[in-house]
Amino acid sequence: MKLAEVLVEANVAAKIKDPKMIKQISIAMRHDGTLPKSAIARLGPKPNEQDVLNLWSTILDKALSNTKYGNISQDGKFDEWLTRLYVNGQSDYEDIDGEGGDALGAWKALSIRGKLAPAHQDFNKFSSLRQIQNIIQNKAYRDELRRIQDAEVIEKHKREKQEVAIVNDERFLAVVPFNYGSCYTFNNSHGFNASFCTGSSSGLQWFNRYADDGPIVSIFDKANADDVNGKWQMHAPTNQLNNGNQQTRGDREFAQRFPGLMQKIIDGLRQHAQEINQGSQGIVKGGYDMDKAIKDIMDRFPASVASGKEPDQPQQGAVNETYRKR
Repeated sequence: MKLAEVLVEANVAAKIKDPKMIKQISIAMRHDGTLPKSAIARLGPKPNEQDVLNLWSTILDKALSNTKYGNISQDGKFDEWLTRLYVNGQSDYEDIDGEGGDALGAWKALSIRGKLAPAHQDFNKFSSLRQIQNIIQNKAYRDELRRIQDAEVIEKHKREKQEVAIVNDERFLAVVPFNYGSCYTFNNSHGFNASFCTGSSSGLQWFNRYADDGPIVSIFDKANADDVNGKWQMHAPTNQLNNGNQQTRGDREFAQRFPGLMQKIIDGLRQHAQEINQGSQGIVKGGYDMDKAIKDIMDRFPASVASGKEPDQPQQGAVNETYRKR
């Protein structure tokens, strides 16, 4: 995105009242060889104060609002400090826009979580962006920042996930995901860190690959959250029923571990058939055919379906005709 195309509220401009500072910013911009030519052209030969301040505000907001650690522009904590570096020639546009935002975002992420050493906590002691970059490259900080980044990604996918819970009791949670965000959250949030391809870093393509053929069911055993067998994923169209590390455990082991659970899942699919059909219409035309989805499970995983039932207990009927795939 070109700098000239970024339209933001000039929140920094409102804070700078000193005419001398405005003139210093203008001079720094004239000598900044890294500024986009379009930005210089916008200033013109005799820029007025408001044009200079608006451009500077745009530079800072662009650098600070989209870092690896989120938007750090709102509280204005870094505005005066960065302005001082810029007018003193210690940082140019490339420093601030290219690496500065992420460095400051990393420092703030560590600071608000109480992860900084006391010597690094006082921001006013820093004299350059380079100094902050050197500090956050400390191995202990790198490891912590990696965990923070992972948590930020999980939170993003949590916000974006689309799914329907078909079982949610004291022991089990089972959901039908409608997007990659749901699968990623299932893999990486609560309990065991699963390795299902549909929730991996490249999982979007795999979600699209499997979801097109029929519903995925993500299954969580709350009583064994941190165990490899605490998470399972089922995709009946491709005959997959795997535990958290993608071992093909299959029908018989699932039946032995969780007697009666598959019938709960089928009952949940029936009860939420209309909701699942509607939610999946962005995946396949007309949404999932829920009669077929349930039949696939019963055909592929008979031991799990039969587990926990009396020998003469009949199978329940199909879903209402209204919810068939259109």
